[in-house]
Amino acid sequence: MTGFLEWCQTNALSQLMNSAKWTFPTVEIFHIAGVVVIFGSMLVLNLRIFGRILQAEPVPQVALGLAPVTKFGLVAQVVSGPLLFMNAAMRLSENTPFRLKMLLLVIALIYHFAVHLPLALDYKGSASRLRFSAAVSMTLWIGMTLAGFSIQLLP
Repeated sequence: MTGFLEWCQTNALSQLMNSAKWTFPTVEIFHIAGVVVIFGSMLVLNLRIFGRILQAEPVPQVALGLAPVTKFGLVAQVVSGPLLFMNAAMRLSENTPFRLKMLLLVIALIYHFAVHLPLALDYKGSASRLRFSAAVSMTLWIGMTLAGFSIQLLP
């Protein structure tokens, strides 16, 4: 594992990230924007499920409308995340908040695409089940986001 982490920090992409003054901040902004887009789309969908916004819109219509937005945020994460990781692979591999973020991210994505989104798209009035799913979804996304913000604060 150490060999892979060392490679991450010394490969051409990592060198590019460190070579220019604005490369890392630009990629980090792109990464944060992706988080905001994903979190925002989850928030809108889940607030609709809880009946707090867009009450005139059917849940499946809101879920379908947000799908491209969510995918855009996910693409931003997939592109920027590895670049940021390569810049500090050794440190991040031992960082507890980073590990927690990655764990929650994987769980949240699997949950969203395997459970929550199919429930929202096939919503036929089982409000309690869908609301429970929305609560689980928001808990995972909030936890992942907080863990991400904690990466720089905690060892």
